[in-house]
Amino acid sequence: MTNQQLRLEYVPLSTAVDWDWVENPKQHDIGGLCESIRRYGFRDPVELDSTLGAFAQGNGRVKALAHLYRQSPEPRPKYIGLAPDGEWAIPVLFGADSESAAVAKAYAIDANNLTLTGGDAELHDLLQMYDREQLADIVACLGTLGQDFVTLDEQAMSAVCQQEREGGQGLPETADGADLVRWSFVVEFEAPREELEEMEALLGPYLKPYSKRKILPDIFKEMVLAYCDREGR
Repeated sequence: MTNQQLRLEYVPLSTAVDWDWVENPKQHDIGGLCESIRRYGFRDPVELDSTLGAFAQGNGRVKALAHLYRQSPEPRPKYIGLAPDGEWAIPVLFGADSESAAVAKAYAIDANNLTLTGGDAELHDLLQMYDREQLADIVACLGTLGQDFVTLDEQAMSAVCQQEREGGQGLPETADGADLVRWSFVVEFEAPREELEEMEALLGPYLKPYSKRKILPDIFKEMVLAYCDREGR
C-alpha cells in the first residue's frame, strides 16, 4: 500500500462551489461563518474527496465565502488567493480520497460529530447540527451497506433512524422547563440559490435565539412565530 500524501492547491471559487456535497445533512450558520472569515481569515482549507465527487469537509465555509464574494470582492479575506482573472481562489486539500462513497460520507459525519464529543454531549446534542431527515436517510443507507461510524454505534444509528420515523424527539424545553408550542406550515417558491443563501446569512443571527436549526423552511416558520409572540397573537 502506497503512502498517500495530501497536497494543497488554490482553486477559483467558481470551481469550488461546483464541488458542493448536495446530500450534506449538516446545517450551517452562514452568518457566523462569514463573520469568522472576515475577522480571522480563511484558515481552514476545505477537503475534496474525489470518490465522493464533492467536499467531505468545508461545504459551509465555501458557501459563506461565496456569499462574501457576491457582496464585494474587496476587501479580500486573509489566506484567500487570486486566480489569473482576479477571482478569489480558495485553498483546497486534494489526495484524501476514500475507498468508497460510503466511507466518505461516514467520515464527513464523524468529523462533524467529533467537534462536539469529548465532553458530556449526548446524541440529542449531536443531532442539533443536522437536517434529521437527511441524516437518517444517509445513516440508514450506510447501515444497509455495512458501513459503521466512529461516533455512532449500532444503537445510536438505530435511534437516528427511529426518531425520524417517529417525527423527532418531542418538544424542546425552555430554560424554566416550560414546553414550547411548535407548529409549522409550508411555503413553496423559486429563487436563485445565491438569493436563498443570502437570506439565510442575513436572517440566521436574528433567529438564533428561537431555533438551532438553520434550514430555510424553519427560518420562515420561526419568523412567523417570533412575530406572533411579539404581537401577542
